[in-house]
Amino acid sequence: MSEKIGQVVLDDTYYPGKDLYTDGAIEDEMLEIARTYPEEEWNQVIAERKSWPILYHFSHIRENILSWLPFTGEENVLEIGSGCGAVTGALCKKAKKVTCIELSRKRSLINANRHKDFDNLKILMGNFQDIEKNLTEKYDYITLIGVFEYGEAYIQSDTPYVDFLKIISRHLKPDGKIVLAIENRFGLKYWAGCTEDHFGTLFEGLEGYPTTSGVKTFTKKEFGSILKEAGGLKASWYYPFPDYKLPMTIYSDERLPFKGELNRLETNYDRLRLQLFQESPVYDSLLDNDLFPTFSNSFLLLIGKEKPEIETVYSKFSNERSAKFALRTDICKHNKKDVFVRKVPTETAAEAHVKNLESISREMSRIYAKEGLELNQCTLDKQGVQLEFLKGRTLEEHLDIFVKQGRNEEAEKLLFHYIDKVRRIHSRETFYKTPEFVKVFGNVSLEGTFSCSGISNIDLVPANILIDNDRVSVIDYEWSFRFPVPANYIIYRMIHYYLESDGKRRALKDLDFYSKAGLTARELEVYEEMEHNFQNYIKGSHVPLLDMYEDVSPGKADALSFYEQLRIAGAERKLQVFYDRGKDFSENDSEIYPMAKAGLCLKIQIPQGVKRLRLDPGEAMGGLLLRKLVFEDGRPVIFQTNGFDMGDGKYYFGAGDPQFIIDDIQGNTLDIEIEVLKEQEAREEFWRKFSQVSSQKDMEIRHLNEKIRQMENTRVWKLYRSIKKNK
Repeated sequence: MSEKIGQVVLDDTYYPGKDLYTDGAIEDEMLEIARTYPEEEWNQVIAERKSWPILYHFSHIRENILSWLPFTGEENVLEIGSGCGAVTGALCKKAKKVTCIELSRKRSLINANRHKDFDNLKILMGNFQDIEKNLTEKYDYITLIGVFEYGEAYIQSDTPYVDFLKIISRHLKPDGKIVLAIENRFGLKYWAGCTEDHFGTLFEGLEGYPTTSGVKTFTKKEFGSILKEAGGLKASWYYPFPDYKLPMTIYSDERLPFKGELNRLETNYDRLRLQLFQESPVYDSLLDNDLFPTFSNSFLLLIGKEKPEIETVYSKFSNERSAKFALRTDICKHNKKDVFVRKVPTETAAEAHVKNLESISREMSRIYAKEGLELNQCTLDKQGVQLEFLKGRTLEEHLDIFVKQGRNEEAEKLLFHYIDKVRRIHSRETFYKTPEFVKVFGNVSLEGTFSCSGISNIDLVPANILIDNDRVSVIDYEWSFRFPVPANYIIYRMIHYYLESDGKRRALKDLDFYSKAGLTARELEVYEEMEHNFQNYIKGSHVPLLDMYEDVSPGKADALSFYEQLRIAGAERKLQVFYDRGKDFSENDSEIYPMAKAGLCLKIQIPQGVKRLRLDPGEAMGGLLLRKLVFEDGRPVIFQTNGFDMGDGKYYFGAGDPQFIIDDIQGNTLDIEIEVLKEQEAREEFWRKFSQVSSQKDMEIRHLNEKIRQMENTRVWKLYRSIKKNK
């Protein structure tokens, strides 16, 4: 039986009659959004609702995983596990016919409502195994986006993942492709402290799923074995960054990242993560050792009976901005050897912005030539513009090599060589504010006389200057304006975006590049304001993911900072004694006694007038053994503590800042002996004791509940309830 929602056909022939899984009330909210709001308003809805599920299912960034593929418009596509339709729209816009398979009716309704204007979409509701047996068509593409890891649920066999691919490949055309996106079990983000995506636990995938089952991700080597066992299937490997869920760049074996390129690391919108190390320099080390594919956070595989050859080997999205500026940059390989760059609009509104690059390149080539700089040639094509592909190292890479080698003065000299070129290029006229300038950069207060040129590329940052032997080229001039812009602002951006985009360059910050470039403190304030206004101009009303991070994500726990606090506390362990003379404890009325790493043994004279004492033996978490705490006559001290009492004088302080508070002073001298316990042993003993106490409490509660149930069955209790009810 079929029904239609708008132009979309829903077929429930194989639907089991009820949804076998659901995310609960959030799906009702998503259905309301799909029915109420058009696609152009989803970004604002995501920003307002501040919800990870809504962001995950409705963000346009989800479509980036597929929208770069070179469709002709004649393709027949099967999407398995379409869910709420996060990527269905990308397929409907590019293919002739799209068929979805989805077990959940609620999710199918969400998908149908959000894409109700597409007449090329059909959704089959039901179990994949039931539907697959009745598929008669062959497909150009079959997609498994975030689905393959659930293979055990889709396929009941001893080798579900191998059989899943075998079954799917039967429905491909001879030159058809399976598009499979999945997390890499060895993804660097998991080593760095992100939780496993499906179970929310640390290191679960890295350890081989010792405590969970039903969902599995794989390493590159493991995937190679699956492809081989599935009939010798061939794959082209791509690496979405930061991951396949919210990808902004698609790398491949033919175009891996450059060093310094991998800086966006905010991927934990769904769960709290540990921050065990800075991933950017680790990525650089992996790239040095040809290991990036092994530790990429995600895989995107194009699988076929013969190795699929795709023209696009790299794709970078710039669609976290106003629709009139949204574009994609591809590196393409034609006939396996001819390489070129293509920029295409990802929104119709951006077509003029992209095509404007051709005329800008002609105008600026003449200006730049005077300083020995070239622009990669730009020509119009039917999709957008084509640009010359150039080889070499960016100025940013050259600077980073100097920094890594500790040759900071040489880095400075090289950077200022290009700063001087930029200044000469943009010093032919005197700056004045125009209405166009104010629209883009705001009505900022620029005091004094500044040089400029009639046309300005403000994005002359080191990452966009390519050096190949004697040839120096500017490879990105998207943000060029035909009105005056101060040369010093362009220089500010050169310095700012090099120093601030990667933590490994912090060693250069003390060299004061800004003042050496002639930028005053007042100018820097103005340029910072200009940059803020410029970024707002680019974004328009669009709210980027990074702007939502603080509202949506639970954030990061910085393990390095915590470790450093513990290290310092352990290295500088001391006993601080606080005196309460009737006005509570305070730092001003305390004394400090040094502690050895093993502990301390000393006598303390208690000043007259002291009503209470607080003993703080260090700041670090861990275990302490209170060997002695007595007054001068040998009487034991009665105290309170914020530690867990493990018995035999042992206390564990899991939150740090150990304290012993003595409310009743019974002498003039306190005899103290404290031993610091070994951390590992103390922690293990704490958990043993804690588990015993928890079990005992559970038994007491169960015993009490049983007593209550017994009492409720007595005639006295029933009589009491009857009287109370009729009162």
